[in-house]
Amino acid sequence: MIDDQQTKNFECDLIAQDYLGDEPALVSSLDFGPLVAQGCGPGPSVLIGDQSEISLLNSVTAARLDHRMALLARSGDIVLVRHREAGFEAYLADCLGFHDVTFMQVDSDPLRPVAQQARLSQPMLDALAQTARERGGLTLKAYLTTGNVWRLAQAIGDVSGVRIHVCGPSPRITLRANDKLWFNQLAQKVIGTNATPPTLAAYGPAAAAGLARRIGRAAGQVIIKVPDSAGSVGNIRLEGALLRAMPLQDLRQLLLDQLHRMGWRDCYPILVGVWDENVSHSPSVQLWIPHRSNSAPQVEGIFEQRVRGETAAFIGAARSELPASLKEQLGIEARAIARVLQNLGYFGCCSLDAVICKASPRVDVIHWIECNGRWGGVSIPMLVASRLRPGNGLPAIAIVQEVRRGDMLRTQDFRRLLADLLLPHGNNGEGLVILSPSEHQRGASVNLLAVAVTQRGADDLLAQAMQRLAVAHTGRG
Repeated sequence: MIDDQQTKNFECDLIAQDYLGDEPALVSSLDFGPLVAQGCGPGPSVLIGDQSEISLLNSVTAARLDHRMALLARSGDIVLVRHREAGFEAYLADCLGFHDVTFMQVDSDPLRPVAQQARLSQPMLDALAQTARERGGLTLKAYLTTGNVWRLAQAIGDVSGVRIHVCGPSPRITLRANDKLWFNQLAQKVIGTNATPPTLAAYGPAAAAGLARRIGRAAGQVIIKVPDSAGSVGNIRLEGALLRAMPLQDLRQLLLDQLHRMGWRDCYPILVGVWDENVSHSPSVQLWIPHRSNSAPQVEGIFEQRVRGETAAFIGAARSELPASLKEQLGIEARAIARVLQNLGYFGCCSLDAVICKASPRVDVIHWIECNGRWGGVSIPMLVASRLRPGNGLPAIAIVQEVRRGDMLRTQDFRRLLADLLLPHGNNGEGLVILSPSEHQRGASVNLLAVAVTQRGADDLLAQAMQRLAVAHTGRG
């Protein structure tokens, strides 16, 4: 077994060398001068939950999901947000003990990422630099570690004269890891040609229609994806029978219309592939990838994603109850993929999504779907849960993330309706955590974490909460 592992590690290292030979900037893009370093350093953290740099997610700020990163804060940390939410900040202080956390609001320019706005605001830059000088440094921890985050670190370092750390991957590997087409090729190189569903790249609308028709001749369903988007936002799922019957010109126009409706701006390539059938599970492997000089990638948990609708939109998760042998295989393959990412400049939180297909009643096939090279809807609550129950290992958790249309429910309303279920500061028992503000322009953003000793206990807590919120929501006139 040890020899097998050493052989696999050697193969992964060779794959990484090939990538670096073709694209040296995967690692060289880490160079932002002597006052910027990758990793976690002294001083407080600056947490940035902005999602606007993900393709098609420009409007996600309305859901206030960028506030989730605040739950990773420790005493003395700073949270940069596009909009402050007084009700949510009060909840964090009253129920979870977040009294010594500073929230800083940028200028709310919807066209500029939060990190860029902070860098271009001299008062904010000066305040961050002063904190760095007083505390001996800062560490930037972003939901998505982009070039804007690294440039903010560089600007703070230049003003303060103090070394600033970035807890995240290089800008170039962030782009590549979050590209579904790039990840598809990586998974096949590491695991084998059957590691993913059949997937192709289309470099124009006519090519997309032609490939979809070709795949649809044999597949029951075809998926079209904007490869650098997230959360199923850029997905179009089509029946093979429809594709076989529709004229190519009509199919081309259908794809363009639906993609443009999502906010897509004619950026190619786009992904065209088989939508797997006979899917029994949708696991997500949560990873921590340390510096390659430190240790190997670590699997921190395997979760079952809960999805809804034709595009399999993420609406929550719970710890996976797959057989031990299947979880072991998922872990082996995920660590191999992560080893290549590690050698290409990846550092930090990462998750790999897969589906389990039933090839026969006794044969399970793992298909890797995408890499989430960022923090996310599972990794953040997973760390929150482990902090709330220190020393007890990873507790059972259940997560829900969805928007309920209708009248708005404020964070204060959530606190009132769920008061006896909420996990208070200092309680080592079971309960709920509100992960983000509930105010939403279309109704209520429900983003809850249930923590319990058993999975059934976590699921029951979440079911009680959802029932109460449903009653309150429909009871408003």
